[in-house]
Amino acid sequence: MTDAQHLVQYAQRQFDDITASLERHFDQVAGQLRESFYSKPQLPIPSRRIPAPTTYELIERWISRHKAITAAAVAFLVTGSIGAVVYSQGRNSRRKRRAQRSTNGARTDVVVVAGAVANPLTSALYLDLERRGFVVYVIANTPEEEQYVRSQSRADLHFLSVHPEDPYTAQEQLLKFRSMLDREHRVFEDAEPHKMKFKGVLLVPNTSQSAPLKIEDITSEDWSDALNANILNTITTTQLLLPAVLSSQANILLLTPSVTPALQLPLHSVESTVYGALEGFLATLSAETRQDGVKVSHFKLGHIDVPATTSRQRRDGVPPPRLRPTPVRELYHAVFDQLVAKSPRRSLHVGRGSLTYDIIGSILPPGLIAWMMAPSSLSSSSSKPAVTREPSEERLSGSVGSITWEHLDREAEGQ
Repeated sequence: MTDAQHLVQYAQRQFDDITASLERHFDQVAGQLRESFYSKPQLPIPSRRIPAPTTYELIERWISRHKAITAAAVAFLVTGSIGAVVYSQGRNSRRKRRAQRSTNGARTDVVVVAGAVANPLTSALYLDLERRGFVVYVIANTPEEEQYVRSQSRADLHFLSVHPEDPYTAQEQLLKFRSMLDREHRVFEDAEPHKMKFKGVLLVPNTSQSAPLKIEDITSEDWSDALNANILNTITTTQLLLPAVLSSQANILLLTPSVTPALQLPLHSVESTVYGALEGFLATLSAETRQDGVKVSHFKLGHIDVPATTSRQRRDGVPPPRLRPTPVRELYHAVFDQLVAKSPRRSLHVGRGSLTYDIIGSILPPGLIAWMMAPSSLSSSSSKPAVTREPSEERLSGSVGSITWEHLDREAEGQ
């Protein structure tokens, strides 16, 4: 063995000795640490802090501990709320609604009614307003309508001869109307003078029922008559009365049946078109006149029991509806309240089914509503007998025929 090999072996032994001593030292240190950790007592685990109960949990615990008191409080609130609603409604219905008068007892509030003069709903409205102390002016477009207003024999029921096709005569009549509002009046000699106050305009488009037809079966003449009678006449009348309305800050009330347009039924395209056009016109009119202090209200009518219509249907042998309609008195009260209110509502639902059908039409898909209502509409259109009218009845459009929403209720009840 050479010196170099001996040196290498010696270095290897020294390295092995150092490595073994290091391993023994680390094993000894690890054993000592292990013994020290095991000999020390373990620290206790800190207890979890319970969060403070919420208000809802406190209320729930209190209710669970006081069930008898809670039941008595709930019963008292429910019965008290029902009693308060019944009392307020009864008091509101019993409240006397009369137009204001001057100190000498003369009538001072003026209302203009525009619509189908001989329509049962329109005539019931202006006769009720006259009974409540208003001076009522009815827009008459034909000599027959003027004669119909005269035949009512009411001292404070007058007509305004406003012919849309004759704007010169219409402007002349409206100038007389405005001069009547501006000048002072005396009930008798030496009486205290007073001025008339223009309270509002009632727009009541024709509510007579049109035959359910498909769009391809409606002639252009039928479309023209419906649009002229219900849309064009309403817009033209509003334009003519707008200067007087703005100067007096009178209210504008539009009354339309809403059951058929809300459901968007097939075979009723004329009603839906008229309703949509009038609703859009009223929204624009409200936006334009709001800054002038003119308030616009839209009455969405449901099934209303008009006495003239009900008696005629009874004579014709039409069976009464299964559900009782809303008395027309509620419509009288709503119209009066909106005329005299300082901040009238923009939209009101009056009549059975108005609000319900409006909600249904906004929630259910149109296809489902059409599938539910189309069979009855088709059957009613095929089984409905033809009705002949005299020429005078045609000129007084709306004076005969049932109101649109009554037909719809019968269709809905047949489902």
